[in-house]
Amino acid sequence: MKCNEFEEFLSAFQDNLLNPDQKKEFKTHLNLCKQCSELSETISNIKTILPELDREVPFFIRNRLYLIGEASDEKSQEKNYGYIKWIAAAIGTAILFLNIFYFTNIFPAANKTLHTAVAGIENFVVETEAFIGRIKESNFFLNYKKSETISKVKRKIDNKEA
Repeated sequence: MKCNEFEEFLSAFQDNLLNPDQKKEFKTHLNLCKQCSELSETISNIKTILPELDREVPFFIRNRLYLIGEASDEKSQEKNYGYIKWIAAAIGTAILFLNIFYFTNIFPAANKTLHTAVAGIENFVVETEAFIGRIKESNFFLNYKKSETISKVKRKIDNKEA
């Protein structure tokens, strides 16, 4: 018997599930191979100690043991996308500082500059909205929409006739 076969039959031997021929071959190998003998002894010790460990395993430890395989998958994803966390942290930090400068008067110059920039952005948005509103109300926009709708209707009619 080879060592890899021995390891396959070790559990069956200790549970007394081997037939007499297998058991004889197993014991012969056990007496000849020091490494397999040590392995068998270690497994026997574990089996005797195991019933003594009659404590309830805490939930968080049990949960971590169940998720060992999934954790290794998550770590490989974290390595690939770790820079995203740094970018998000930098953006969050920048927003935090902008809020500090905008809502407090700790740095008056920064507060004034930030308020001026926000007011400029607000003016740009309002003027853009007014410009879009004028375009929508103009005759050009209405004529364009009408011609577009008419051409779509004509294409549908042509497709149905064809």
